[in-house]
Amino acid sequence: MKNTKLMRSIRCVITVFATIVLSSSHIMAENNPYYKINPEGNTIKSRYICLDQDWERPYTDEYSTWLLDLPLFHDGHETRYYNGSTKYNSGKINVGVVKMDMVGKFVTGKEIPADLQQCADACMRIWAEYLWKSKQYDKIHFKGGNGFVYEYTKWAAGYRVHFDKNWHATWQKDAQTDYGYTTFRKYLSLVFNYCGTLSISKDMKRVEPNDVRPGDIIIYGGSPGHAVTVMDVLRNKKTGKIRVMLSQSYMPAQEIEILASPNDHNAPWYDIDIEKNHGVETPQWDFNFDNKSCFRRWMGR
Repeated sequence: MKNTKLMRSIRCVITVFATIVLSSSHIMAENNPYYKINPEGNTIKSRYICLDQDWERPYTDEYSTWLLDLPLFHDGHETRYYNGSTKYNSGKINVGVVKMDMVGKFVTGKEIPADLQQCADACMRIWAEYLWKSKQYDKIHFKGGNGFVYEYTKWAAGYRVHFDKNWHATWQKDAQTDYGYTTFRKYLSLVFNYCGTLSISKDMKRVEPNDVRPGDIIIYGGSPGHAVTVMDVLRNKKTGKIRVMLSQSYMPAQEIEILASPNDHNAPWYDIDIEKNHGVETPQWDFNFDNKSCFRRWMGR
């Protein structure tokens, strides 16, 4: 009898202790003096709020503002793969998911889910969506692995890509001019098939870490490689130090996540300090600036 009561008491203590530990991270997220996560916020800007007055958003250009206004799924939304299944452990990998569907492949004119829009594809998707919505059509172009440039204006004008037996690509007029969104998605589906981290890394401008801006990407061009998009930048008014917010898709194709910081899984901020760390450690990929990884910027940015 005494042993039974003792065991019950021990279980009660363990339960209380576990409750305190599990809730402490939630309390930290709510009362952290440096940032605030607003679960009711439905955009990047309204969800992730910097409270530290020493830090500011130095960039207010149109693209930076557009990124901050991207909609998010509700707080706690689990990342979904292209086939509808839930990504394992997504709650520890991200602090939010961008409310943007995935581009599939087109079969007899109908779009169906496909294993497209992986890491580099998500970077291209974000940039291309902004340009399409702001009607900067001539800036939408991506270089494939064979050096062929997939230009959206050619595609919208009705030209289609044809490959010969040696995989040499040429444009041929096959369709009517159409700048509509469905035709734009068909273009993206094509690009995702033939462009990747290795090809786009060679077609972008290299950027020094202290000059990083929203919309730049961190990329390791290779097979395999990886790429993430800088969604937001904070700069310290006193020290000039940089913090960035990053997003990614991954393999198999998945929704675009706002990545959790390795220092605080409740926060989306990554310190960029080359003097202390020659790289960026994300939940699923470590970028080493001493080994091909670097910041790059889209041409025309």
